[in-house]
Amino acid sequence: MGEYMASLVEARRARPADDLLSALVAGDDPDGRMDEMELLNTLALLLVAGHETTVNLISNGTLALLRHPDVLDRLRREPGLVVTLAEEVLRYDPPVQFRTRTTLADVAVAGVNIPKGATVVLLLASGSRDPVRFPDAGRFVPDREDNQHLGFGGGIHYCVGAPLARIEAHVALGALARRLVAPRLVADPPSYRRNAALRGPQHLFVQFDWLR
Repeated sequence: MGEYMASLVEARRARPADDLLSALVAGDDPDGRMDEMELLNTLALLLVAGHETTVNLISNGTLALLRHPDVLDRLRREPGLVVTLAEEVLRYDPPVQFRTRTTLADVAVAGVNIPKGATVVLLLASGSRDPVRFPDAGRFVPDREDNQHLGFGGGIHYCVGAPLARIEAHVALGALARRLVAPRLVADPPSYRRNAALRGPQHLFVQFDWLR
């Protein structure tokens, strides 16, 4: 990965283009230009974060639709439903389950004092199923209102790729509903990847009659 990214950086330094990589290489941030290692690590992060999480979002959404055939039928009749449906997938079965952070100062949360330098695990998926915040939190509701989930995190670390991930999910789930006739799961539950933080099926085998 490092060798591949380094070759791209070298090519963009020689011939800049109108793309994100060239902008990162130019490094006109007020805080200064990234060094080589920071640049390569950032590029690797963008590549992985822009692929695996979106794959899992689409897979988890497909699984939810196949487990709720009434919702799949409704999506066929109401294509615009895909917008709120994708948000519900991000709440109900998000690709990112948790993230870790290190406190830079003493922090008090709900009467608990967390000391500076502590490692804190933020259970994003659990927060998105908080029954105090979400009525009927354990149920998949495709047109759920006031759905301020934590699927993309929050604050200054809110996922920079969220708009693109949403568009990809809208296109993929909409096409699934529109084109597959009588789709059904071959195995339920499917096998999952062995990763506690990033949740998604390792394989999702689906049978269907034909393509529209």
